[in-house]
Amino acid sequence: MKIFISLLKKELLETIRTKKLLSMFVLFIFIGLISPLSAKLMPIILKSLAAEGIDFKLPPPMEKDSWQQFFKNINQLGLFGLVIIFSTHMTNEIQKGTLINLLSKGLPRFNVVLSKFFSELLIWTSAYAMSFLIAFGYTKYFFDTSISFQTILTAALLPFIFGISIISLELLGSVVTDNVIGALVFVALSVLIQFILSLKEDVLRYLPIALLQRPLLIIKGTVLTDYHIPVLTTFGLTFICIICAIWVLNRKEIS
Repeated sequence: MKIFISLLKKELLETIRTKKLLSMFVLFIFIGLISPLSAKLMPIILKSLAAEGIDFKLPPPMEKDSWQQFFKNINQLGLFGLVIIFSTHMTNEIQKGTLINLLSKGLPRFNVVLSKFFSELLIWTSAYAMSFLIAFGYTKYFFDTSISFQTILTAALLPFIFGISIISLELLGSVVTDNVIGALVFVALSVLIQFILSLKEDVLRYLPIALLQRPLLIIKGTVLTDYHIPVLTTFGLTFICIICAIWVLNRKEIS
């Protein structure tokens, strides 16, 4: 346990030194700010772009529009940024051989994988929570709020859980391919396969990617319970990816 905690501290300090922590916080603060602001200003922007003489009527922006922007930005900017920022976290140490000194002293390799996973998880949690709270505060400031906090929190947890699976896929891809491009392709293919399978509704309800589609339905009140299966599937996928990453690293020659 002491070894794991020491490695975790090392990983967190490394993310500060390499600006990964700063990059995550800047990106997610931006998402938290821009989501309610874009929902508020969108009707004004569209009216300004309308051709002269055209009566352009839009319903006033609402609370749900702000959350729609938030989840859209998380799904696109947030998750993409998560993968890009952490794509070098494992591969750099493998390519540069910086793990050799630690492993030569008898460090269990599973501690390497777990420390990287939990350090990324802590940063992902902190950045996402910060973004959510900023979006929640500004949404409350700009709009009349009628959606319960419990409903909003439930909806917000789903993309967060999906992000955990992305972290595990990125780590597995890094260990398997030993390079940044390979890790990115591995994650992209994993998501693409889910997207293709999700075209069939009967399959979608079991896939982790369903967690990206459910939040808006929860906000609108049309779906309240059918997210439990993809949540379990996502945690199962995460566990399998971590176990596989440990298994591959244990059999890999690092020089």
